[in-house]
Amino acid sequence: MFLQEKPTLALLAIWFYGRTYGSVITKEINSTFAHTTKILSRMEADGLVQFSFEGRIKYVELTEKGVNVVSILKDLIISLDGELPDEYDVEERHEVSGSEIDTASAEILDMVKKLRLKIEGIYKELIDSGADVDTIKRKLGPFSRDMAMIGDMIDSSETPVDGEVIKAYDTTRDVFSSLLNKNG
Repeated sequence: MFLQEKPTLALLAIWFYGRTYGSVITKEINSTFAHTTKILSRMEADGLVQFSFEGRIKYVELTEKGVNVVSILKDLIISLDGELPDEYDVEERHEVSGSEIDTASAEILDMVKKLRLKIEGIYKELIDSGADVDTIKRKLGPFSRDMAMIGDMIDSSETPVDGEVIKAYDTTRDVFSSLLNKNG
């Protein structure tokens, strides 16, 4: 009643993924790409999100103002519904076996978790739709760049990366490789 569902879900999804693609948001909010683009353009005009390019890839992420709005939205949703949808539960972010880790490790861990969820979700959708092996490889293949980027972040970190984060990365890399190379 107070908020429109799709823009709210879009903001939560961008917050959850951090830096992502418009097509991922489209799937997350169960919308058309055109409608998602319109929502994101409006959010950009309002200063909630910003776009950036790396090569031909266009990313979207929250601005500081966007992060503040999401924080308020989460509080409102919890007040109205009692809890956030499971996929956006704040308790799932930045935790490693109950121990405290440094900010850089927490950010890398967050990226690893998001990437694994994304890869597994897309793989499940492809399997459920009866996609062939070549289609699966074509859809999952681009995530190898994300895996490499996270690996480079771990390797080039100025502070030692927590062992649990490295373990999570290695496990995600193994799962990705396994899904990418399954023979149907």
